[in-house]
Amino acid sequence: MINEVILSRLDELIGDYDTPFFKYLLYSYDLSLEECELIVSKLKDDISDDVISSDDNLVEVIEEYFRQKCIETEKRDKLEYLSFLMDSESDFYVKFLAKYDVSSRDLDIIYNKIDDKITNDNISDFEIKRSLEYYFSNAVKQDSYIRSLEHIVGNNYDSLTVERVKREYPNIYDGDIIEITNELYAEILDGKNFTSIKDAFFDKVMRKSESKKAEAIYKWESLVLGNGDSFNKLLETKHLTLGDGEVIKKDVRSKILNGLICADKINGAFLTMLCINYGSE
Repeated sequence: MINEVILSRLDELIGDYDTPFFKYLLYSYDLSLEECELIVSKLKDDISDDVISSDDNLVEVIEEYFRQKCIETEKRDKLEYLSFLMDSESDFYVKFLAKYDVSSRDLDIIYNKIDDKITNDNISDFEIKRSLEYYFSNAVKQDSYIRSLEHIVGNNYDSLTVERVKREYPNIYDGDIIEITNELYAEILDGKNFTSIKDAFFDKVMRKSESKKAEAIYKWESLVLGNGDSFNKLLETKHLTLGDGEVIKKDVRSKILNGLICADKINGAFLTMLCINYGSE
């Protein structure tokens, strides 16, 4: 019954596609009559399926459906415009893009990135052109960046540079190297400029190492300070003094700051074993 009331109200507002309200929609959103008919059909289906309820402001709902259809149409037209601009025979391509001699692989990457910008942000025609010129001009740099990155990490993340990283940053594991490499790949493909890929790689390694140290310090301090007197009681059971406990805490903190202990190793069993080992010294 409620659905019938809403449908009746929709009929009043739309009529036979001749009401003042419908004419306002038709001209405001610059849609064809066929597109408008599809919107109305969708509205009726959603009313019948209870997607639209009596609590909704039907006028606002109708306008929103027309607005979304207009945006969809704009995006479709912009994707067609993008394809036209990337046609190697178009005037724009010949004048602004051909000089970069971009590979077919990079062409696909560039198209997909601008496709995403259109789909997600509905960028303007001007921004489409600007993005094309920007990504094409960076494509040559990207190839150079990627070759440098591949040289840095090696085929299996086993290069001399990676070995050096593991020596200098003991808390950096293979998974961290892969994560950092993937981040750099993503930044390269997104058109970021670098003074030195090697410097960028080591900067990310350093930041990751410091982040892991901070995580481990927090977990360690929470373990020994955040559980009341449990640490002190553990010391008692192992016949250790509060002074021994301070030595243990200082030693662990020092090892964390030197990258020798990570957060994934810190738990109750780790703490108990520390006390047992200290007591046996």
